[in-house]
Amino acid sequence: MARKSMSSLDVMAWVTANAGQLRGQRVDNVYQDDALALRVRVPHGDFLVMQPAVRVHLSSRYQPGRELGPLAKAMRESIRDLRIAEVKQVGFDRLVELAFEDGHRVIAELLPRGIVALVSPDGKVISASSYFEAKDRSVKRGLQYSYPPLRSENPFTLNPEELGMRIRASGAKDLVRSLVLSLGVPGEAAEEAVFRAGLRADVSPQSLGSQDLAGLTGALRTILDESLQGRGYVYIGPDGAPAQATPFRVTSATGMREQAFNSFDEALDLYFSLSAPRRPSPLEAERAKLMSSLERARREAEDYLKQAELLEAQANAIASTYHDVAGALRCIREGGEGCGAKEVNRRQGYAVFELSGIDVKVYLYESVDDAIKRLYREAGELRAKAERAQRSEVDIEARLKELERQLALQELRAKARGRRRAWYERYHWLVTSSGLLAVGGRDADQNESLVRRMLGPNDVFLHADVHGAPAVVLMTGPGGKFTEQDVEEAATLTAAYSRAWKEGMASVSVYWAYGSQVSKSPPSGEYLTKGSFMVYGKKNYLRPLKVEVYLGVALDEEGLPVVIVGPESVVAPQAVAYLRVTPGNGKVEDVAKEIVEELSRVAKDVEIVGAVDPSEVALRLPGRASVSRARRGLAQGLMRPRWPSGGEG
Repeated sequence: MARKSMSSLDVMAWVTANAGQLRGQRVDNVYQDDALALRVRVPHGDFLVMQPAVRVHLSSRYQPGRELGPLAKAMRESIRDLRIAEVKQVGFDRLVELAFEDGHRVIAELLPRGIVALVSPDGKVISASSYFEAKDRSVKRGLQYSYPPLRSENPFTLNPEELGMRIRASGAKDLVRSLVLSLGVPGEAAEEAVFRAGLRADVSPQSLGSQDLAGLTGALRTILDESLQGRGYVYIGPDGAPAQATPFRVTSATGMREQAFNSFDEALDLYFSLSAPRRPSPLEAERAKLMSSLERARREAEDYLKQAELLEAQANAIASTYHDVAGALRCIREGGEGCGAKEVNRRQGYAVFELSGIDVKVYLYESVDDAIKRLYREAGELRAKAERAQRSEVDIEARLKELERQLALQELRAKARGRRRAWYERYHWLVTSSGLLAVGGRDADQNESLVRRMLGPNDVFLHADVHGAPAVVLMTGPGGKFTEQDVEEAATLTAAYSRAWKEGMASVSVYWAYGSQVSKSPPSGEYLTKGSFMVYGKKNYLRPLKVEVYLGVALDEEGLPVVIVGPESVVAPQAVAYLRVTPGNGKVEDVAKEIVEELSRVAKDVEIVGAVDPSEVALRLPGRASVSRARRGLAQGLMRPRWPSGGEG
């Protein structure tokens, strides 16, 4: 399994290689995303990247994000333009500390649950990548910063006797585990040391002789020496995935490809750039945050209730042995020894009694009644805290529910964007009620392409009787059969997407002709511009068509939303929801968003319609527009044309 973070040996190697060149460097700027990055000017990269619990190294691959986190903001205010005075490893552990010329410090903890913290000259936390309260320490703004529990001993410098004593006392069954658990040797270094010493990884530490220990000690020291030379190595597994980056050559690596670098920073930079997981979307990040908050709220509620129940049990235990406790307290106050108490601490003024199997702490200055009242009061306060935590749970769960809805919408929208599109979706298009495909050009080039490549002699050519209208082809197929309704429905495309829309006309005339009547050959002495055609013979005029279009959302075979347009007779049967669009003053982008909201309002499945990207709607709008109220359609699903059945006509 690939390593997810740097080891204590990695940190030592990195600090040894970089402390000198970073000393005196000025911080030009600070950035923050999942990692913190200081802009510095050094040979192996322009950024010093510090990612909590993961890594610290110089990078030439880091790309600053647009957003700025609170920690980076605080650092810009405190340490930008300051020079680095010192870089050090604290103890022999995964913690790097940068000290600045004015006394500020930046501390990067690579331990599990580690943080990056900005610390003031007087040692207080100014800002951190995260805040928490644990048994060993609290990390909060304004509190004194304290290190996490750290290892101080360097296991690579032990002599054979010390090494043998420590690993034998570890209780581990095999040698590698004993090195890791008892001494804190990083796993990859432990495996390599055992291999170099000619020992088996599963050998018992108890069976090692003095010669074995000498060989193991020598191997550890050699690995340490190599690690301090500044070089780096990346190992790629058989599956092509990065497995690890080390400051020493891993001679025990089998089946892996090695890449060697002159600097450890280059190796780390490559490794973490290759192994970086897909960055979660803001919604996914928010969900993770809420899940963490929910878990914390649940844990707090449980803890508060348990503590409250314990205090109530203590109060009940005192009440049930009221006179015994009163007598014992009187005995203690009068200077008696023991007096039936499990513990008496006169300096701090309390006694501990074992009552009904429970240890109960009573202060020497309080009466038995006061002790009972105090315990019930404290229990009540804890129950109130538990109730607040439970209310917080309910609130977080509601927010999570809404967030899950948004994430589902995001996923569906991504699927909808990535759906396989038919060739005709590059054009204005619709499928008539009888299943014939009508396509219209979006510009002169598409008009030209449609007529030259797709217009058959039996197809129907349609055009609005106004300059600046798309050429529309109704594909009738080999039989050349079509109905009057097919023609009228197809005519909607050339009417709606013509100049008549932009000019705000209420209606426009449209004519049709057979494909065999259309030609690119002009009369003698005339010239046809791109996208223009000659129609020879009779033009069949339809009754004036309203300049309007119905727009809806239909579901394809995979249940993904597709924006469709046409007359109501085409759109209503297919769509889950639809509305009427007419020329107006609304900007295309604004109207597109309004349409998605309006369709979502009436649709049975709000999420499906909400997954439609407004840009898809904008693409189908003829221009500035106004919309009517939405209606539910018959939701029969997206109709596919019965001709052509394959690729472009």
